[in-house]
Amino acid sequence: MRVYFVSSGNAGCYLVRCLLPLVANGWDGDSTSLFPESKTPENKARAAQQADIVVFHRPETNQKVELALNLKKLGKKIVFDNDDTYKDHTSVKLNEYFDKERTRLGLERVNKAVDAFAVEADLVTCTTEWLADEYRKLNPNVVVLPNCVDPDYFDEPLRNETDVVRIGVVGSIGSTTDLEIVAPIIKHYENDPRVKIVFFSLPPNRKENPIVEKIFKDEYNFLDSVNVEWHPTVKAEVYYDKINSLKLDMMIAPRVDNYFNRAKSNLKFLESSMFEIPFLGQGFADGKSPYQTNPEDGKYMTIIMDNKDWIPEMEKLITNKELRREMGRKAKEYVSSEYNIEKHAHKWEEAYEKLMQ
Repeated sequence: MRVYFVSSGNAGCYLVRCLLPLVANGWDGDSTSLFPESKTPENKARAAQQADIVVFHRPETNQKVELALNLKKLGKKIVFDNDDTYKDHTSVKLNEYFDKERTRLGLERVNKAVDAFAVEADLVTCTTEWLADEYRKLNPNVVVLPNCVDPDYFDEPLRNETDVVRIGVVGSIGSTTDLEIVAPIIKHYENDPRVKIVFFSLPPNRKENPIVEKIFKDEYNFLDSVNVEWHPTVKAEVYYDKINSLKLDMMIAPRVDNYFNRAKSNLKFLESSMFEIPFLGQGFADGKSPYQTNPEDGKYMTIIMDNKDWIPEMEKLITNKELRREMGRKAKEYVSSEYNIEKHAHKWEEAYEKLMQ
């Protein structure tokens, strides 16, 4: 069985959803390592035509739909993989550049292409049952394949040896309505000498790129108004090294309860755990937040059910270095064992083999 993965350009997501199972199962794709490769479009097209199964990661354009249809005519089985949703435009923090109507129309175009692809696919794969239910409305053949880690990608954790506790806010939290929950936490601690908030989010080059500056104007203005240590996003090939270099003592993920966030996954918990960083994640009242999907995960993180509990729970870790170290160590042991790609790689193979029967 020859499998080929078509990248979306979202290298970080591609790493987790495609690159890890690709390498573990000995398959091929647009990218076969974390580092940029020099495959020509002709080489990619030839490889896809020689495959039995072609997996498209986050196919969000009409061109990808047309490519998939042409490959189906050649007898190829087509797989759609996604780890996100585009149905809820209200989750994106809007500003004067991205007005509501422009956002709505843009996402409508993406959703039209994504839905068309999902309908035509022979198999849809995604990260959670919540997201699977969305795609089952379009395609009956949906399989949940978990996010995984490869321990070889993670260096030994770098320790913060100062007396100032470093609290990380990482990822899309910085550019969504989740910032409304994070902002009071930042303001509570911004002048606390015991603590440094480390904000790792939003694109770099804001002054050199007027488009970026306009899109994230509200977010940049907020960062300018508070006392935080800001680090802009980086390329996928150096992302893990960047997280490690921040020497975080804990990572927090406050999330607004909306459709967009319910379709998210536990990926930030996995990443922080691999660097022995204690993780505090958002819980929802009905138990369906991404950090409650696997009850076993809850034994190795702190789940915040009520937003008034963020600071009290953070204080438990701020004031207890031994607890932080123990929590981080146990989380790494758990994730390294239970989410290791070597343990789950067969699930991709089994899902794809069914298409060949």
